Amino acid sequence: MEAYVVLREEEYPTLLEELKMQLPASQMVYYPLMLSQENLLPKFKAICVDKWPEFTCVLEVENLADDVSPHRVNAYSKREECSVSLHSMICQLLQKTPSDILIYGGPRRMKEIISKSNDSNSSRISASGCCGSKSVQGTEPTDLLIHNAYRVSKDTLKKSEVPLHFSVTTIKKEHMDLILSKWKHSEIFSDAKEFFTHTATSLESVCILNESGEPVAWGFEQHYGAIGMVYVLPEYRRKKLGSVVVSILSEKILRKHAFVYAAIETENTGSISFHKKLGYEECDILVYPECIFNWFLYEKEKKGTTKCCQ
Repeated sequence: MEAYVVLREEEYPTLLEELKMQLPASQMVYYPLMLSQENLLPKFKAICVDKWPEFTCVLEVENLADDVSPHRVNAYSKREECSVSLHSMICQLLQKTPSDILIYGGPRRMKEIISKSNDSNSSRISASGCCGSKSVQGTEPTDLLIHNAYRVSKDTLKKSEVPLHFSVTTIKKEHMDLILSKWKHSEIFSDAKEFFTHTATSLESVCILNESGEPVAWGFEQHYGAIGMVYVLPEYRRKKLGSVVVSILSEKILRKHAFVYAAIETENTGSISFHKKLGYEECDILVYPECIFNWFLYEKEKKGTTKCCQ
């Protein structure tokens, strides 16, 4: 018996409105659905809920070919105690795909809750990562890759001027080989070039060019609404190009939305200081009791504990 209900496309707008009222906790399912409804991202193969219309769990399944690995699925649960139900939905999906599944989203303590439930499928989660406040890090399983959520608004963003001899454009398809060669996690996705090329060229992006018209710094909006893939070539660092990328990219996204996020590893004090100088503020645990971004890697068979990427 299926542990979920597959929604009809005409029900998507109702789901979107409900998810909007639950932001920021629902960010990782709200944002992709909103973008797909605006035809900026491909339509989903399926959107599943545990029940309808009074749902507590949501899964958005990307329309991927069978030979793509891992399959990407966006997840959301209204309450942490629904982790077992969400996990059951994911395991049923896993049985229907030949590849692993990378889950974007889900409750912060899902892996811990599933483990305590003695679910025989709990070992299928081979890696996980979370983005939340430092105030709750002590409760995390030891193998989590921990990030903190920072956000900026129109009122707090500080703008950076483009240095002389550099110009600003958007990311083009011809830039993607260079961009992916500098991203340490690119081999995780069998369709990395196709997926990130579409994301970078369809959503907001910033690319800094030198006098010869060559890309030297870049960053672009992720499908779940955060900024990401920010990078400056080593020989062009200490020229404030990173500040220009993040500042302009944030400003672009803020023209459409009230806030924009960055997920920063807790040990990366340099990046934390960098973002704070641009007006980013760490999300307060009292305001956001749940973390904003999570990742879970489900494997067909457990192979190891390789960390999941942001």
